[in-house]
Formats: sequence, C-alpha cells, structure tokens
Amino acid sequence: MSNTSYTGYFVNAVDVKNRLSIPAVFRDVITARTATRQLVLGPGHAGRRCLVAYDETHSAKLKSDFDARHGASISPEAHAERAFLFGSTQTLGIDDAGRVVLPAGLRRAGGIASHVLFVGGYEYFELWDPWTFMAHPLLVDGQRFMVEGELEARGLPLERPAA
Repeated sequence: MSNTSYTGYFVNAVDVKNRLSIPAVFRDVITARTATRQLVLGPGHAGRRCLVAYDETHSAKLKSDFDARHGASISPEAHAERAFLFGSTQTLGIDDAGRVVLPAGLRRAGGIASHVLFVGGYEYFELWDPWTFMAHPLLVDGQRFMVEGELEARGLPLERPAA
C-alpha cells in the first residue's frame, strides 16, 4: 500500500542553482495522488514564514473551498483571497533527480537560505528555514527533538550559523 499523505520531517540543502531535492516519500505521494511530477508552491499561511507545497489534488480542493465561500463574488475580499491563493503560487516540475528549482520570490517569501526543513501537513507540506522553525514560539519539545535529530544527522549546527 502506498502512502497518500505528507508526513514526517526531512532536511535537504539548496544548491547554488537554487535546486532543492524533494524527499522521495513526498514525491511518491505526489505521483500516487496525481500521476504527475509537479507540485504547487506558495507562501506560508497564517503568518508563518515558510512555503507551502501540495499536489494538484489539494489545489482543486482549495479552488472548490474558495468557490463555496465566495461563489461569483467580486468583493475586494474575494479578489484579495484569490490573488493570494492562486496568484502567489507557482506550479513546479520535479526533474528526474527529484529536484525543483526554487523561484527567487518564493524563496525570499519563505525565508529560505541554505537548507530546507520539510514538515508534513497531511494534505500539504511546509518548507522552512530549519532555524526559523526551531525558533517558532509554538514548537513543542517533540518537534524540536525530531528537527534536532535531522540537523545532527546532516552535520548541521543546532543554532543558526553565522551569515
């Protein structure tokens, strides 16, 4: 049985060409759900300085939820939400090595520097600067221990490296 939800924590580096390897288990979910090698990437939500990624199945759900809330409304609120949900995202192809190229604007919006912490969110996953995630005020000890383990496994410091 294949996994059809995004779960777990993973850390990967961003290379000098802004390429980032998507964890194999997340790529497997994308292909199991959509039979494509594409993901949708956008800025984080609820004031979280990260990026959020999902497959076309979740994208269709977001559109359906938007339509249920707003219908054919032309209100300023509906336009603002539409611009955020759909205008600030990009569909990215995953290459044969399992990588995407991070667009500069999204990389900046997410505060992504040298490494990315992938955080499963079941229907989507988040991409964080690992040290920004570790400083999040709502982070619980169990999460901290798991992220510390991922950083240590890659020989990365637990404290943010000097710029």
